[in-house]
Amino acid sequence: MQTSLILGLALLVSAPIPKDPPKKDAPSLFGEWVPESAVIGGKVDPPPPGSTMTITTKGRLVMKEGKDEPVEMDFTFDPKRDPPEIDFAEPRGGMGQKALKGIYKLDGDTLMICIAMGGDRPTAFTSPAGSMNMLITLKRAKKD
Repeated sequence: MQTSLILGLALLVSAPIPKDPPKKDAPSLFGEWVPESAVIGGKVDPPPPGSTMTITTKGRLVMKEGKDEPVEMDFTFDPKRDPPEIDFAEPRGGMGQKALKGIYKLDGDTLMICIAMGGDRPTAFTSPAGSMNMLITLKRAKKD
């Protein structure tokens, strides 16, 4: 009996010490998002029902507004900036510029994007009256 007790204690003492629990991955921009609200130049502009925005790991953004055909565009982002930056290639060339410059904030399943629809990159998550800023709040799409 003493041998079993000593052997059991030896195994217990020699067992690896559990390390800290694995850390969860940081929230990711990638995936499907549902727009909750939008403000352009201080005016509320609700997204059409059924709208979605999908951000792919391959640098593509696919926007679907209601029953309209999806619009695709390239995007780049820099999470190391403060605030993090995101730029979208304007797919239709209608803005006369190469990219729509913006900032983003990711908080769990909520994503806020503030885009300058012309001019300099926004520095705050606001869309004051008379500005060309668009502030969009999105929620991560729920998986069924």
